[in-house]
Amino acid sequence: MIKTTLVLVFTAAISWPAAACLDLSKQPEISASGDLSRPMFAGPPNYEDVRKGDTPEPSYILTLDLPFCVTGDDFLEDGQTIDRIQLIDQKGILAKLVGEAVEVRGNDPFGEHTGHHHAPLLMTVVSASLNEEPADVSLAQTTVEAFYLYLETGDGASAAMNVIPEKRGKGPFSAVALTDFYGDLKRPLKLLEVTQLSRNRYRARYEFETRKGKVCNGSSVVTTKQVDGLNLVSSIKSESGC
Repeated sequence: MIKTTLVLVFTAAISWPAAACLDLSKQPEISASGDLSRPMFAGPPNYEDVRKGDTPEPSYILTLDLPFCVTGDDFLEDGQTIDRIQLIDQKGILAKLVGEAVEVRGNDPFGEHTGHHHAPLLMTVVSASLNEEPADVSLAQTTVEAFYLYLETGDGASAAMNVIPEKRGKGPFSAVALTDFYGDLKRPLKLLEVTQLSRNRYRARYEFETRKGKVCNGSSVVTTKQVDGLNLVSSIKSESGC
């Protein structure tokens, strides 16, 4: 079984020498943690779009907290970095965990090689559970509130510091992106309410108006995760398109 500390050593490297990677030919069982989702993919006949007649293929995808590199599989390059795992759930244990941060143990890992495979690595789930976090995880509501209150003033740099490190450097959660959008609104964002939905999920309600006059009366579901004892924003899913 791969321990978290071992995976952490993997991620510290910039390039992956094969000797430092997980050898799948010698590792029949893997433990990994991350965020569990259930996206819908398009299957046969064309694997393009369910709206064009392709068969819907809902799949369980684990987006890893700590990517790692692998070797020893004919369908993967030696040293290839794995950031997502498609989970084969023969026991029906994952449905109740969708949208949560989980710890998963699985066996018989192999690389993607057909149109039915939707992540670099696949494995059959043996067990799955919520990641254990301190009992005061509900205090993450203050993180969510602070994130949006910083956006009220267009302070993307401070807002980004309330986001998990791997997402704050670039992309939509970066300081630059947050400042560029929320710092240039015709009517600044105003946070209306934050309510707790589950152990680490919250709904934020807000309003703002863009420079082009588009008015947003929006809400989003915010998922948080603890990193080094801090409650941080790990994902935001808009419920209103804005």
